[in-house]
Amino acid sequence: MLNFVSEVVRQYTINSNCVRVAVIRYSNNADAPIQLTSYNEVSRLVAAIGQIQPLGGSSNLAAALNLLRSQVFASNVVRSNTARIAIIVTDQLQSNSQITSAAANVRSQGITIVAVGITGPGRVNTDYMYSITSSRRAIQVGDYSQLISGARNTIVQQYACIRYTPPLTGTSTFSFFSFFKLPNSQPIFL
Repeated sequence: MLNFVSEVVRQYTINSNCVRVAVIRYSNNADAPIQLTSYNEVSRLVAAIGQIQPLGGSSNLAAALNLLRSQVFASNVVRSNTARIAIIVTDQLQSNSQITSAAANVRSQGITIVAVGITGPGRVNTDYMYSITSSRRAIQVGDYSQLISGARNTIVQQYACIRYTPPLTGTSTFSFFSFFKLPNSQPIFL
């Protein structure tokens, strides 16, 4: 999974005036070991991603989405008039009212949600995955070995170039952000 995250990041110009990346990891709770303003060059960012330690515990995607909305994309952190994109990569997702509500709150702030479902293990409700994304933006791959070949290029070519659309209420800002989940219920976001 960390190789996939690194491969996606390597496809962008990482600096304070272009693409910025944050990493959120979550289990029972969520934290952001890499903030949007932490790294301004891809090599240092990739090295930091490689040092992230997974968390044990459950998979609380709602907590991660709430952290994304309230802290990672906080108005004092994001740049104005730029697209904010969250890419969730998971092998475990079932319908849940807390996730539905958190995803709706994220989308209402003008943040685009894209999902990558690793459907081989059979623990991803793909209909639900599509329902929590923005405009049903989702990719399915069979297993973790297909992430780079099956999802990286689509993410880079289609979903990182989404135009900024202001939210219906308030002002919206930012760059690029993605979520990634490690195997064995050890999620990580990028």
